[in-house]
Amino acid sequence: MKIKFVIILFATVLSIITFGQKLNYVDPTGIYKLDSKTTKKNGETYGYFGDMKVIVVDSARILINFYVCKGAPSYNSGSFIDTLKYLGNVALYYGDTISDSTCKMTMAFNNAGVDVDLKSENPNFACGFGHAVDSQGYYKKIIGQKPKKEEMLNDKK
Repeated sequence: MKIKFVIILFATVLSIITFGQKLNYVDPTGIYKLDSKTTKKNGETYGYFGDMKVIVVDSARILINFYVCKGAPSYNSGSFIDTLKYLGNVALYYGDTISDSTCKMTMAFNNAGVDVDLKSENPNFACGFGHAVDSQGYYKKIIGQKPKKEEMLNDKK
């Protein structure tokens, strides 16, 4: 009788934990745009702009196309297309380890977007991006559907 009770209790707790994890899961599929202030002057864009496109590969991996640009006058930029681990609504990118072995970009997803945080000992060329390109910020989800192949391969929406 005690063993049966323990088995039922264990199964109940396990189902509650599993159900709770499914409730907290954020589907990162979609297209995101950097939520930052830019200004246009004489056909030039000043200020940071960028986007990311995400497709779920399986329960623990995402395919991501990431692009960020510093804007005028230099238009220095950074980008990558990679498959990243996706656990607990977070993806980590370690960048080009040859140009910056200290790069660690954390992408924390929520239902409205993704918060990008960047750590690097070399902020002038973090993650192998262009000079002084900062990818940090909040990227707002603008489309919640799977990007098309053409969108995934294009650096701009």
